[in-house]
Amino acid sequence: MIGQHKSTLNTPCLVIDKDKLLQNINDMQAFALKHNKSVRPHAKTHKCTEIAQLQKQQGAIGICVTKVSEALVLAEHGITGILITSPIVTNHKLNMLSKACQLAPDTIVVCDSFANAKALNQVALNHLKQNMNVIVDIDAGIGRTGVSFEHTVALARHIHELSHLNLKGIQCYAGHFQHITDYNKRQEASSLLLKKAGEIKAQIEAQTGHKNLIQTGSGTGTYAIDCNIQSVTEIQPGSYTVMDKEYFDIEAINSFLPAMTLLSTVISANHDTHVTVDAGLKALYKDPTKPQIISHNDLHYDWDYFGDEHGKVTGKVLPKLGDVIEMVVPHCDPTINLFDQFYITENDIVTDIWSINLRGKSQ
Repeated sequence: MIGQHKSTLNTPCLVIDKDKLLQNINDMQAFALKHNKSVRPHAKTHKCTEIAQLQKQQGAIGICVTKVSEALVLAEHGITGILITSPIVTNHKLNMLSKACQLAPDTIVVCDSFANAKALNQVALNHLKQNMNVIVDIDAGIGRTGVSFEHTVALARHIHELSHLNLKGIQCYAGHFQHITDYNKRQEASSLLLKKAGEIKAQIEAQTGHKNLIQTGSGTGTYAIDCNIQSVTEIQPGSYTVMDKEYFDIEAINSFLPAMTLLSTVISANHDTHVTVDAGLKALYKDPTKPQIISHNDLHYDWDYFGDEHGKVTGKVLPKLGDVIEMVVPHCDPTINLFDQFYITENDIVTDIWSINLRGKSQ
């Protein structure tokens, strides 16, 4: 497919405009640099080592992942500065963590309990030639992971006192704030939370003797807000690289470009009211937000009980049998996880194919 126009690709498929991708990466990097913040972008969005390497080349200090299996793939590809943003608890995962740390010794992992801190210390003692780098994960109010604010300092002190752990800082990621539509409400919520986290970080520094601890968190929805908070040292946005309809619908986030689109073909056109395309639930993660069709005017996509393999497209002037529909997906992260590869284009011509090699790494 190299050298062919994207309209000739076998569908459904994901296409990335390389120029737009690079502009998004560089715009985020420039914004953070202007505010004296580091960028450690989250690979849970793109799940692709090629994009992670691009982000590092453009100035990112490292790469975030949620799963230790993702971290291991990145480490195997020579990527350093990895931060695992979810606790690693089971023996299977702790074994993977030790392998990742052996390949990339500067890997950092979050911790939100005394029991987990003890287990991490044991892994470092038994399997590593150096201490393990640990960040305290603070519950930002979701109730998903993280220690409560009132117990954060005690956990940080405990980690600091363990023989084979290096206390590196705190994480406070407010995923529930990223899609607050109103900018003022989003700004108020995120600023209040992260300033409170900054006060906790200062207490930890005072009680442990550490200086300049990391405060990480933030995302595509709040990066511009969080970069103005003094205690924040780095941000971990993910969706900004390729973007999706959810984020385009949010006030003050639409400066990034739709670098990734999904192509789908009309496979049945026997009705006056709609046509059927070859992208259903197995190609487009279903979300309350609908995809945005950008190749044609006034067309609308819906799953509408069309099943796993098919989608329904409606509009006043319907496309014809065999026409290719291009759309911005509603939620990029889980949609990407349905595919094996990205087709990379420049001026709509396919120039490369990148493996989505973190796909399915749910462990």
